[in-house]
Amino acid sequence: EADIAAARAEGYAQGHADGEKEAAARTDGEIAATLQNLAASAASLLSALEAKTAGLEAEAVNLAHETAKRLAAASIAARPETEIEAVLRECLSHLNREPHILLRVAPSMVDRLKETVDRMAMERGMSGRIILLGEPGMAEGNCTVEWADGGVTRDYDAMLARIDTTVARYIETIAPAPAEPNALEMPEPDAPDNTPRSTPHGDAPGA
Repeated sequence: EADIAAARAEGYAQGHADGEKEAAARTDGEIAATLQNLAASAASLLSALEAKTAGLEAEAVNLAHETAKRLAAASIAARPETEIEAVLRECLSHLNREPHILLRVAPSMVDRLKETVDRMAMERGMSGRIILLGEPGMAEGNCTVEWADGGVTRDYDAMLARIDTTVARYIETIAPAPAEPNALEMPEPDAPDNTPRSTPHGDAPGA
């Protein structure tokens, strides 16, 4: 009977140890699966947030662009001669030796600019050498400055078109990729494992 009791005790101990090992292995597997799910959730969330951030940046660029266009248009409408004066002043900074300079503007701008152009010519020692002409069809705020071997044109619409193209290309580089459905949602947890746990083998001592 002593041998039987000893055998039973040894069997119980071995079964208990095997059960603990199996339970520990199962727990480690569940922890690994949970960590994998969390990593997948974090990656999905990060990707979705990056897409939303890019979308917000594109919206901000668009808003700034549209605001700048409106402000520029309002500024030109209020004082169209300002832009023309700036163009002419820049040209005169390196054209003071030209025999004649031709400034083409909208017909409605000729009288408004005559005094300013005469003053600028006098300041540069070019009195009588700047010819101011009205150009039919030219918009207020636009102008063309011509000299013997060159010229420059200030065209607001053309400039705006170039800016629009540049902004559109930039937005294309930051535009977010289509978001995956429910990209911000956490993945569903794995279904609970209802497999019966291992029980110790053998009868408890004294059974």
